[in-house]
Amino acid sequence: MKKTVIFSGTTEGRSLSEFLSKAGYDHLVCVATDYGNEMMKESDHAGVHVGRMDKEQIREFLLLNGFESGDAVVDATHPYAVEATENIKAAALLLKAEYIRVSRKNEKYEYMKAVGFDDMDSLASYLENTKGNILLTTGSKELPAFCGAVSEETLQRSYVRILPSTESLEICLRCNVKQKNIIAMHGPFSRMMNEALLRQYDIKYLVTKESGKEGGFEEKLQAATALGINVCVIKRQSDEDGIDIYEAYNRITGRPYESKALADAGKESGKRSGDDTGKHGKRIVYLIGAGPGEVSLMTEAARSAVENSDAVFAASRIASSCGFTVQYEMYKSADIISVLEENKDIRKAAVLFSGDTGFYSGASLLLSELEKYKDDYEPVMMPGISSVVYLASALKTDHTGAVYYSLHGRCTPQRLHELMEYVKYNDKTFVLLSGDEDVRAIGAKLLEYDLNPVIYAGCDLSGENERIIKLTPDEASAFMNDGIITCLIENSTSEKRRLINTIPDDMFIRDKVPMTKECVRNESINRLGIRKGDIVYDIGSGTGSIAIQAAGLDPSVKVYAVEKKESAYSLIKKNIEHFHAGNVIPILSEAPKGLDGLEAPDCVFIGGSSGRLAGIIEYISSRKKNIRYVINAISLETVTAAFELMKSLDAEEKDVIRLSCERMETAGDYHLMRSEDGVYIFSFVY
Repeated sequence: MKKTVIFSGTTEGRSLSEFLSKAGYDHLVCVATDYGNEMMKESDHAGVHVGRMDKEQIREFLLLNGFESGDAVVDATHPYAVEATENIKAAALLLKAEYIRVSRKNEKYEYMKAVGFDDMDSLASYLENTKGNILLTTGSKELPAFCGAVSEETLQRSYVRILPSTESLEICLRCNVKQKNIIAMHGPFSRMMNEALLRQYDIKYLVTKESGKEGGFEEKLQAATALGINVCVIKRQSDEDGIDIYEAYNRITGRPYESKALADAGKESGKRSGDDTGKHGKRIVYLIGAGPGEVSLMTEAARSAVENSDAVFAASRIASSCGFTVQYEMYKSADIISVLEENKDIRKAAVLFSGDTGFYSGASLLLSELEKYKDDYEPVMMPGISSVVYLASALKTDHTGAVYYSLHGRCTPQRLHELMEYVKYNDKTFVLLSGDEDVRAIGAKLLEYDLNPVIYAGCDLSGENERIIKLTPDEASAFMNDGIITCLIENSTSEKRRLINTIPDDMFIRDKVPMTKECVRNESINRLGIRKGDIVYDIGSGTGSIAIQAAGLDPSVKVYAVEKKESAYSLIKKNIEHFHAGNVIPILSEAPKGLDGLEAPDCVFIGGSSGRLAGIIEYISSRKKNIRYVINAISLETVTAAFELMKSLDAEEKDVIRLSCERMETAGDYHLMRSEDGVYIFSFVY
């Protein structure tokens, strides 16, 4: 086995070292700085030398470590580190060692506002005649040449992005770069990150090296193009010959990076093209939106990814219609990862999901699971045409501003109520469904809520038996059709949702059950601070007025109305039906006993506690912290108990108000103001 040393100054050097370590191949790595050492991944197979060396020092280092003719000296330094490359090459030739240059491809670029320069002097001369801020992304090594060539005025408007190392910072300070002009960050930098920096510092000129794809050159150019910023490119001094890290691995070890079996399989199938690994040699997993069903509707890039993959995963329904050879009919993340872990020869895998990967897709679950294996896998998301987009196109309707919702595998009473709220207040609501049973459930619920929209049921979209059927709610409630269905519900008489939800007292069914009056109800709900998706308890619910008005804030809010009296419990159910408050769940029990098994709340309103106020709060707080409580009290006994309790708690945002109001009443020809009982409202977070 030949001795190997990698002179590393780039991501390629680190990646090659990782490849060799995974193969159990002992080698040395030379880095110039402590920062470069920090970037190396720890390995029992890689010895690291830190420090810059000239030609003679490199030769002595190689001799000291027993290098001789035929051993491998890998130069993976930066394309612009010309002197380092000359020294490494010279030392290798003196020992008659095999010199292997790992180099980056010189990427071509076309951008009207990009200007090339041969050196820092010509760049400085150009920038002297410009106005606006400058961002240098050429590294600290080039900084002295730049600072020595530009005027003080140009230096003052120049920002430098460097590695967050002590050496780089010291160079900046020696060059009189102001601290406020130093951006010390570690890459890689995405296009969005580059754009953010260019915007933040109001950059007009971006200075970069021709550092190739691996050096982030493409992302810099994309960001500059998006913002219309001038780009100054320091050209490479020479177009050196070199090889990539995979060929270097082959030269060192005598075998390809991927297994021989996989390589042979690729040659036989004729499917493989290009590189079989992602960045740093990771295995690629394509998460592909297969569209509504018809394979011709997949993007060309997605079809190419499937054809060039070693294995294809898909649910049986997709597998039967996609037109590709599917080795594994499965869709659960755990099952897919289990197969990948057991079959290391799968270097590229394609996982097909129906519709679009970013729209109610199982792709998000797999992506989350792959994050746990981020050192081994590189996920690639590939979007597809969702059934919603397809249905809108088939109906020739615009879906701008529409609501998108899913009942697929989740057609519960709570979600049906939420859907009704969206239909009531929106012109167009698209719904993903599991099958015709969901259509029937929607039809029945629309009739219950007295809504009369038009329903378009898209069945077997893009398939041979595609049908789009126009239905009334009554027809939908009896709808029968096999297969996956997507609906558009059009409500031409949609209402505008009130921004502040208040309900007059006389709208509630009351009988003889006490009710929290409108003014007090509004203030109490306001103090609960209910947010989208919150779970709310209304304890001692009475008529359910608090629960129903709180639930009306947003369909995502769920309210448990807890009441111990049967007469009141019966009334709550009547009011739920009266207001179509499907997100209110009545509970017949006293608290805290009746709270067992309920979801932990975000907000709790207590209108009646039967003397168990402390016990109720103690029970609830044992399950969850930072809950907002609001307590209404009329009797002096309850007021005293609530005040003493609040004082004893280590709570935040404590407040007490006494609210009293007068309401106009008519007596014959006269109008009188009638006082309502004053109520103490206690609120706190505990």
